[in-house]
Amino acid sequence: MPSTLVLDAETKQSFQDVGGRFFPERLGVSLVGVYEYAGDRFSAFREHELKDLGSLLSSAVLVIGYNIKGFDWKVLQPYFPNITLSSLPTLDLMEDVARALGFRVKLNDLVNANLGAAKSGSGLDAIQWYREGDWEKLERYCLDDVRLTKELFDFGCSKGAVKVQLRSGEERTIPVSWSMPKEIGVTPSLFS
Repeated sequence: MPSTLVLDAETKQSFQDVGGRFFPERLGVSLVGVYEYAGDRFSAFREHELKDLGSLLSSAVLVIGYNIKGFDWKVLQPYFPNITLSSLPTLDLMEDVARALGFRVKLNDLVNANLGAAKSGSGLDAIQWYREGDWEKLERYCLDDVRLTKELFDFGCSKGAVKVQLRSGEERTIPVSWSMPKEIGVTPSLFS
């Protein structure tokens, strides 16, 4: 069933391990977390399960992520030779906010300012949990990032703006035009 998805990918290695930020395709995928609006369901895909993710991506109405264009798609592309991930309908929340501000903002800063929440770890923590074989912590962290990204998107849809706290202490409100695609049958009352 076509759905709008929220996606976050975790890697096996850091940029330092692979020769720098110019080589995201070398990082390897440990886990991908996905939320499907149709069905209201969270799923996690380990590297050997990514073929199952491919069918979800191919039928997606929209894929939402945070730095998904600059990171997740580049990391995942080697696993999907028959799908050009960058051509999928994608909403990169970080890109929208950075375009308005002129600089990038961390997901944690946005969820803190708008949702009063915080991330449960970092990408480097996720790599460590992968190396230790702690799939429970890795999955919890990845799906928590997916949940926070989803909640930030939902917040932006309902308010038409997101707030960001600048390092100077000033708070800025950034207008956003995020909206839920009509194709999945989400009732308008959820976002009004």
